[in-house]
Amino acid sequence: MTVDDQTFNPLAGGSVTEIRASLREVRGSGCPVSHVAPGLTFLAGHEVARQALLDGRAMSNAGNFVLGDEGDGEAPPALITQSDAPEHTALRALLRPGFARTAITNATPWVREYADELIDALPDGGPADIVGDVAMPLTARVIARLVGVPAEDSDELARLSLEITAILPAPFVGTEAWQRLEEYFVAASVARRSEENPPDDMITRLVHGRVDGRELSDREVAFHAWQLFVAGLESTAYTIGSTVYHLLADRSRWEALLADRSLLDTAREEGLRHGSAIRWVLRTVAEPVELGGTSMEPGERVVVGLESANMDETVFGADADDFVVGRPTARKHFSFGHGVHLCLGAELSRIEISTVLTALLDRLPGLRLADDAEWRDVESPMFCGPQRVDVVWPAAG
Repeated sequence: MTVDDQTFNPLAGGSVTEIRASLREVRGSGCPVSHVAPGLTFLAGHEVARQALLDGRAMSNAGNFVLGDEGDGEAPPALITQSDAPEHTALRALLRPGFARTAITNATPWVREYADELIDALPDGGPADIVGDVAMPLTARVIARLVGVPAEDSDELARLSLEITAILPAPFVGTEAWQRLEEYFVAASVARRSEENPPDDMITRLVHGRVDGRELSDREVAFHAWQLFVAGLESTAYTIGSTVYHLLADRSRWEALLADRSLLDTAREEGLRHGSAIRWVLRTVAEPVELGGTSMEPGERVVVGLESANMDETVFGADADDFVVGRPTARKHFSFGHGVHLCLGAELSRIEISTVLTALLDRLPGLRLADDAEWRDVESPMFCGPQRVDVVWPAAG
């Protein structure tokens, strides 16, 4: 069963309030599959999204996040977020050790160190912006260290990466921002090949690893290294900002965490669910398949609505639009995807969110939203989150 809804375009962007109102209407229609343009279908419900994310055979990951081709020139390599087995499996196996539980656990002390340094740099009593002054620089420094680029380069790499993600799902390879990023990471790959004792980081793994028995070119290393960098940057930063905003918007939520830190994990998962930093992923139908009672043919593009699935009232209750610190079903969110393409950095993201929340609770228990704080959505059809979260707190002494 389908519903033609020409007024709703899941790629159009808009305010979170407007988008989520439209998503409620689509889900409320009783039809989990919505045709929004010729050859383009949107999946709104939690169950139909789950089925699509699990079916890696019929629902190809090729072209994820991008609509249209990259034009003339050499075709870009398939990134880990845009490839299928066996290449995806080989890339994942190559990179997985860097995101293993032990590696992420070992990273926790220096993630907290970074968080404390950023909090130390804030003006006494504020005002400060949780997104721009804490979350974004933290995620940039953390992922830069894991990927293997100097901390002093992380801000510029983040700035260029944000220029690219702001235009997705439009093609990005021909942009000036990408040309500069490709040059940077190609140079990093070339330099790493010449090192006698290279550091244990992602660039080293890419340079010296093998995919299907072959060595990656410097250009391939550049694409994969940047993919890892950008994947660890924006979505987690927006989730941190969104979570802090909603904890402070009704300060009883913040007080609950101050009184009982055992609520922190559930609050983090609710932040991931309610924030839904990545609104959707794209799939291409590779073989005939039926989803939500709708038949789909090879070549059709499918927008899997992660944000909509995360707000599905049949899974999260009638109050799914609300931020509930102790929501028992919060961890059923799809903010990290699902199935074989589950985000490699999911546990790293969780560590970063928990670490920042813990540091703020420890260091700035009197934190509150500034009087002039207002929610302003990031300008992106793909990402969801606040541009900034302005806060103040009692000054020392």
